[in-house]
Amino acid sequence: MKKKHFIVPALALGLIGGAVAVPNTIFADSDAAVTDSATSTAATQDAGTTTTSDHVITPQSLGNSFNFTSGGSATSSGTFEVPKGFGYVKLRIRNYANAPVDFTVEHNDSGKAYVDGQTISKNTETIWRSSDAMRSGRYTIQFRGGSNKVNVEVWGVAGSLPSDAK
Repeated sequence: MKKKHFIVPALALGLIGGAVAVPNTIFADSDAAVTDSATSTAATQDAGTTTTSDHVITPQSLGNSFNFTSGGSATSSGTFEVPKGFGYVKLRIRNYANAPVDFTVEHNDSGKAYVDGQTISKNTETIWRSSDAMRSGRYTIQFRGGSNKVNVEVWGVAGSLPSDAK
């Protein structure tokens, strides 16, 4: 019987300690000033600002990434968006069909073709990168399999720098 009397107070003490510690943790001031002498001014530096003396890595913006499948007939299409300021595009296209597929990439508003009739061999993958900045807006990528059904998957990304499309 003595053991039961010892266990109950020990559990109660543990619960009381938790009841005090948890609120203190939850309501701790996360905006408190840090006074560490190693704190750099780089922590408050704008991401678009570059410097040469403090070795700050400047993150670059990636617009959007997209992924879609297209197929089911001899001609099929899909769309993607290039946001303003993100004109460097990389497309990875996988042809799952047992026949070659041609593709065209066209800007919807201007009608400008960035790719016209490039062929992807059967059961292979190709990577296409824009050589110059593309216009912002919606693009249509059209696939043609001749007399064969198209079955492709497209992955892509639009970035703000040419290196984003590497």
